[in-house]
Amino acid sequence: MPHPPIAALRSAFTASAKPGSQDWPTLADFTVFAAAGRTCGRAPLIGLPGWTCDDAARVLALAELATRTPEGDLSAHLRTLYWRGDAHERRAVLRALPYLSVARRDPALATALVEDALRTGDPHLIAAARFADLTSATATTDPD
Repeated sequence: MPHPPIAALRSAFTASAKPGSQDWPTLADFTVFAAAGRTCGRAPLIGLPGWTCDDAARVLALAELATRTPEGDLSAHLRTLYWRGDAHERRAVLRALPYLSVARRDPALATALVEDALRTGDPHLIAAARFADLTSATATTDPD
């Protein structure tokens, strides 16, 4: 469940998502985060074991939204998406952390989310939290 470069994640998502939903991550906003599974599908990503279309759609959407959202607002949105989200949405927020500079700029938020996930007992959240390497940001340095 490691974090692939964002270009590889985008490519695998495009190849695996429901027809017509490949652009969803670039068009999405915070209000449609929950709809990723219904819109893009939940199929496994081709070539990226452990990743599903809805995970990738949400992570790609957060990476896109991070480029046009002020850092403080992004932290607030992540907090809301995590605490109000279901297990799939929470997992996507955790999986997005290494791709977002907020993990470095707001380490208290990132740490709180990871600690909560580790306490849940949900094996998918625990795995996402374990792989949320908050010291690196694979996607922020990966050119498109």
